[in-house]
Amino acid sequence: MIVVVIIGILAALGIPALQRVHERSLATRLANDFRQFESGFQRYALESGQWPAAGAMATIPVGMIGYLPESFTNASPLGGNYQWSGPSHVIVLLGSNATDAIMQRVDAILDDGDLTTGDFQKKAGVGYYLMAH
Repeated sequence: MIVVVIIGILAALGIPALQRVHERSLATRLANDFRQFESGFQRYALESGQWPAAGAMATIPVGMIGYLPESFTNASPLGGNYQWSGPSHVIVLLGSNATDAIMQRVDAILDDGDLTTGDFQKKAGVGYYLMAH
């Protein structure tokens, strides 16, 4: 019976730590996706002299094949889909079920750790977005 209690205590201590590691991993994957997408849009803008036109959610914008990885059309690691805004040069994550706590981790990787300022922000009713430069 003592062994069962010890195992229960160890499990109770280990599960929250495992959850934090999992959240950190998801935040890192999402931040890397945003970096890859931003790099593709920047390369297109440098080569063509303009940002690409807006695209539909979960589709690669016209002219961007070869610049963006196919993962742009897939659901993000935290749910939701990506969309390119066009002239405002913003990569948007729409429909994600991520919590603000996880997205602040993403923001800390990409920007300043504050979802209300900087290049990575949360826009109420829209989702999260990264401004491409």
